[in-house]
Amino acid sequence: MTTAIAELPRLASRRLPLDMAAVSDSLPLLAALAPFALVIGVATTHGVDGVAAGLSGGPLLYGGSAQLSAMQLLDGGASVLGAVAAVALINARFLVYSAALAPSFAGQPGWFRWAAPYFIVEPTFAVTAARHDLDDPRRFRSYWMTAGVVIGVWWCGTMAVGALAGPVVPHVPAIAFLPIAAFLTMLAPQLTSRPAVVAAAAAAVVAVATPVPAAVRVLLAVVVGSLTASMTERRTT
Repeated sequence: MTTAIAELPRLASRRLPLDMAAVSDSLPLLAALAPFALVIGVATTHGVDGVAAGLSGGPLLYGGSAQLSAMQLLDGGASVLGAVAAVALINARFLVYSAALAPSFAGQPGWFRWAAPYFIVEPTFAVTAARHDLDDPRRFRSYWMTAGVVIGVWWCGTMAVGALAGPVVPHVPAIAFLPIAAFLTMLAPQLTSRPAVVAAAAAAVVAVATPVPAAVRVLLAVVVGSLTASMTERRTT
């Protein structure tokens, strides 16, 4: 019995390996995510659907911009169908990330291909794309799941803290700019090449200047940014 108990940590680490590089890479992004998660948590206390419904969007949608947009639409009297359509449009950008990650997911076990896409969001994609030592499928699996769990737990936990603090936080319009600041904080470290800079500039112009609803602007900005980066990269190679 004693021997079996002593073996548990080793077996657990084999089944659920903790990749310390993923933890280290994720830490800077946690600070950037905190304002966004806090804003959403605070917003749940001012919403018409209640705190429980608002916080449930954290693990269910797992996309801050989509969750915040859905909450604002529902609070403004929009229909559930309209909110769902907006969420679908905003989260359509994950299709681009999925396409980029497809080669890394192709040789993975079935359970991973079904469960791991849940963690496809900007932070996990950013830390994974920045590394060049994840060719081994097992290493990729360990890195991806570690980063996903760390970021996911932090996201939902920080949102809960915002909900607890919500009743004492005044409803100031300037708080709405915190999500933008969070996105810029995550984006800046990735602008290390000409294609990335050109793509970010093109996406920013589309997001600001296109005269269409906000949800559509996000989708157009993602598509334009991706196409611009692809064309720029081809010209420079």
